Amino acid sequence: YKLRIIWYWYKHYCLGGISFIAFIVLVITGTILGFYYVPGGDLDSDPTPAYASMEFIMLELPFGYIIRSIHHWTTHFFVAAVFLHMCRVYFTGAYRNPRELNWLIGVALMALTIVFGYSGYLLPWDTLAYGAAVIGINLANATPLIGKFVATLLFAGSSLTPRTVTRMYFIHVFILPVIVTTLIIIHLFIVWVQGIAEPH
Repeated sequence: YKLRIIWYWYKHYCLGGISFIAFIVLVITGTILGFYYVPGGDLDSDPTPAYASMEFIMLELPFGYIIRSIHHWTTHFFVAAVFLHMCRVYFTGAYRNPRELNWLIGVALMALTIVFGYSGYLLPWDTLAYGAAVIGINLANATPLIGKFVATLLFAGSSLTPRTVTRMYFIHVFILPVIVTTLIIIHLFIVWVQGIAEPH
């Protein structure tokens, strides 16, 4: 009974709202960054167009450093808030009947959040991004049966090419926002219809 009171009155029930606010901040700052980012990953040029555009944003664009920093740190905050929100839902039993569909949508949103973070991590196309891309494409290629298809779908080929950054940019800026925004709207609508579940 005491655990029920703690879970119910403590601020764990704000984690969904915090995640939503973080998503809004990411959309706003990402839109501003998108005006100046160049999604080119030419492996022969030094620096690459993507990295050069990031240097411009960080060093020359007024308030660019602040906007990119807000986008960067809000991403970490967003991932943590979504994860803690899922933990709260699980440990309070809020995933049970009749909320199974909303739980599955939440799991999908968590997975898409990780893909969001990964695709954004590759966009600067610096040394860290290149290393992460190598790991990602090797994992994709090692997947049984569908490895080549997954690598081609996500990385524009079975090896890293200049098209890799463009593919990640398209996924990060066009595909994922539409899917995630749609799922968030459905998720919030179900919560609005069913109400917030009290702890079991």
